Amino acid sequence: MRYRATLAFYRLWHAAGGPAYADEIKFWEGILRTGSALLFDPKVRAMAVPAELRRCAVELATEFHRPPRLLEVGSGPLSLLAGAVDEGLCTVVAVDPLARVYRQLLDHHGIAYPIRPRVGHGERLAQAFPQASFDLVYSSNALDHTRSPRRCLEQMCRVLRPGGFLLLEGLVREGTAENWNGLHQHDLVPEQGRLLHFDRAGRRTELTAGLPLVCVTEHVSPFRERGIKAFGYEIPADMPPDAPWNWERPWYTVLFRR
Repeated sequence: MRYRATLAFYRLWHAAGGPAYADEIKFWEGILRTGSALLFDPKVRAMAVPAELRRCAVELATEFHRPPRLLEVGSGPLSLLAGAVDEGLCTVVAVDPLARVYRQLLDHHGIAYPIRPRVGHGERLAQAFPQASFDLVYSSNALDHTRSPRRCLEQMCRVLRPGGFLLLEGLVREGTAENWNGLHQHDLVPEQGRLLHFDRAGRRTELTAGLPLVCVTEHVSPFRERGIKAFGYEIPADMPPDAPWNWERPWYTVLFRR
């Protein structure tokens, strides 16, 4: 596998003004190299499926008499929705800008995973999929990694059918928490049924303004309550016991209906 060459390419691209993808690839290579057994634990997979998504999938399946079709944006190599596929809750199409590299990493480390991402960018979803072609759109802790969260939301709305659900979740103010390093160039904050954006200068924008979305549920709670025990959220073995890591950081979940 040309892992070092791939890293070198993305580092050069970043130096020329491109995204900091090399950091993301290096992070995931470390996770996949360890081959956590939790990835294959049915209970761990089931817990990682958001409760809101589970309810929406059941509602839509009852309405359509078939599993709903879901698009996951920014899945990484290890989608949190493996449990949903295991249970037949929905069919999943996952996209990620680094999908080609992630598939190589999965193959290199011998990991058979039920969701394999395809190359796709949140800002260009309408170029890859027909309008209104998905019943559910989901993105977990990835919107802050994009170049334009607003453009991503516009595109998500285009590929989501009327009456479908959009579920967004992630760490609150990830840009600030990560000192605006790497891909973390946005602070996202839910507020009264809206998703707000703050840049590093503190300028505020309402990302969901004018979009055909109605908030169904919104809540913020400590990440530890989310119930994710693997999929890149493992606690490093060398981390001091008193280190806060992400466990107490606020995690937002916002469900919209189109």
